[in-house]
Amino acid sequence: MKARIAILIAALSVALVGGAETALAAGSESGTSPVFAIGPGHTFIADIPGASSTLVRTPDGISVTLQTTGLPAGNAITVWALVFNDPGACGAGGCGEMNGDLSVPAVHGSVFHVTGHIVGDNGTFAGRVSVGDAAGAFFGPGLLNPYGAEIHLIVRDHGVALTGDLLQQQFNDTSPRFCNVACADIQESIHQAHG
Repeated sequence: MKARIAILIAALSVALVGGAETALAAGSESGTSPVFAIGPGHTFIADIPGASSTLVRTPDGISVTLQTTGLPAGNAITVWALVFNDPGACGAGGCGEMNGDLSVPAVHGSVFHVTGHIVGDNGTFAGRVSVGDAAGAFFGPGLLNPYGAEIHLIVRDHGVALTGDLLQQQFNDTSPRFCNVACADIQESIHQAHG
């Protein structure tokens, strides 16, 4: 009888440990999407060969890594996250920043500066957006729904890199409008909602 109890306890221990591993693994979701070149009005131009972005979703927020090519060397480049917290409330054609979906109250849209730096022809960008960080948002209530939100990553060109404090403003300012002569959104990567 004691042997059977010991076996039962050992089996329960294995089941509990296995269940904990599954719960931990279920705490994050990862997805990879292609990056494509865009023109005025965020119109699709072409896929960028070998370029991709990875989005990791956790209960605390999202982490972003984007690797791309075809960038204007020597320019200040930033990456922005356009967050559609409730994509089901977007228009019939799906979520789109140029359709005004970010401003639809039920979408709970938000815009975040993720990262930025001076680039060569190619670049790797990484950053994080935390849940509930409305103070860090350029626009909107912040990231409210990390698993259910649709996220559009925008690569933005802020012009030829300046120097000193002006350079810091070019790629760290929370406004996408700080430019050296002109700014343009040049690439995009879309991550559909999970959960």
